[in-house]
Amino acid sequence: MTEETTKSEASAEKMTVLERCRMNDRSALMKTMLYALVGAALYTILQMIPHPFIVLGLLKFGLLPSLTIIALVGAIRGPTAGFLTGYLGEVTYGLLIHNTIVTMTLDAAAFGVIGLIVGLASYDLKNGRSLVKLSILSVTGLIFSTLLIVVIAMKVEVYGTLAILGFEMLPLLTLGIPTLMFLTPVLARIWAKIAISLSPAGEKAH
Repeated sequence: MTEETTKSEASAEKMTVLERCRMNDRSALMKTMLYALVGAALYTILQMIPHPFIVLGLLKFGLLPSLTIIALVGAIRGPTAGFLTGYLGEVTYGLLIHNTIVTMTLDAAAFGVIGLIVGLASYDLKNGRSLVKLSILSVTGLIFSTLLIVVIAMKVEVYGTLAILGFEMLPLLTLGIPTLMFLTPVLARIWAKIAISLSPAGEKAH
């Protein structure tokens, strides 16, 4: 299993940019866009469903399953699909719930960064070490996304620093880190089993 994973990652390093983004031909591009649209729809639906959490001061503890969709699509279909899932999903959610688009969709682009970073690597979703890598890169993507949201809030929306840290940064991190660290690899493993059952050849996710 380790040798197969190493070979898979070595071959992935030789991919061109278009191959990495799954846009190297018309068929690949259409499939990438389909994954992104389905992912964005799932993200929007999960965002609209209330999820229980515990509030301790400015901290929120719970799960935010919508974030796992961004990471999972990035792991399965690459950085373009991952980015578009977060971007389009957040834009759609804003339009449906708030009937507006804020900060010229910059916040939505920040959420897309999670899928972008996750999608830059290659994974064998049947392999434990690869799932650990997925968890680490998902959390890394969330940290970059959160930092971008903070910068946007400070420079574009001109919010106060304490308000940004208390109502944007801390809740997103305390909800997002446990979700992406633990829930993403579980869903990825489930996806891998489904993909194997549907494909006689045991199609690899990414």
